[in-house]
Amino acid sequence: QLAQWLTDPANPLTARVMVNRIWQYHFGAGLVKTPSDFGSRGQPPTHPELLDWLASRFVKDGWSIKRMHRRLMLTRVYQLASSIDRSDAAQLAAAERAQAIDPTNDWHWRFNRQRLDAESLRDALLAVSGTLDDSVMNEPHPFPPVDKWQFTQHHPFRESYDSQRRSVYLMTARLNARSFFTMFDGADRNASTPRRDSSVTTLQSLYLLNDAFVHEQAQRFAERLIRDVPNDEAARLTRAWMLSVARPPNDDERKAADAWLARVREQLQMSESNAADVELHAWTSLTRVLLRTNEFLYVD
Repeated sequence: QLAQWLTDPANPLTARVMVNRIWQYHFGAGLVKTPSDFGSRGQPPTHPELLDWLASRFVKDGWSIKRMHRRLMLTRVYQLASSIDRSDAAQLAAAERAQAIDPTNDWHWRFNRQRLDAESLRDALLAVSGTLDDSVMNEPHPFPPVDKWQFTQHHPFRESYDSQRRSVYLMTARLNARSFFTMFDGADRNASTPRRDSSVTTLQSLYLLNDAFVHEQAQRFAERLIRDVPNDEAARLTRAWMLSVARPPNDDERKAADAWLARVREQLQMSESNAADVELHAWTSLTRVLLRTNEFLYVD
């Protein structure tokens, strides 16, 4: 009965709340800025007609979340850039007028730049390295049998199951937080989190610079590049940029990458005798740089 009441066409809330959450995940903020409070104490929607239309389409599409994701990502407003071309006088003037009228961008005249959330960032690292297991997880984690549990308040269950699967399949334990998710504003495991923080801190930069998991994915990324493009360095650079930031490198980036690789190779040859190891370490140093660029870390 509860499920029927929630999904009844006469219920004005369920579909609106859901599409508002989906909008929030894509744009950084919902059409209603208080996603868990659609009542009198919450904020009114910035675009009430749009919210109603999306909710109506959501119900007509059989409550399909995938279709709603596709619908939003194909819109012009989602495909806007977060920055403007300051060399274009007309575009600059239009942006200045829009900024004066709508400084908080409630009317979406540009995209709101946002960092990848913790799960998306982990999945992106695994994807570019070629180690992501994108298969559906059909079996549960190998928890110990219930009749053998001996866990108490002072001896809690703290097992962590490492996996190359997408983050949605990772086990989340209240008492055993994953440092990667904690560092990048993962959801609170002990309370409802209607909207996550999205911080940008020095600690995050240091984490990406020193974490063993990030180092491993950078090395796997380099191995993938050497394996995919064994003999053509220019093509390998193009492959590296396409995999990490979905575009080819420009001339300045090619020159900088070539100079970087030459300098690293020269330094490594003083201590490394194996040419293959020198090449792998040189390209790993470059992939570590690519995986820490704003273009990789942000949706803009």
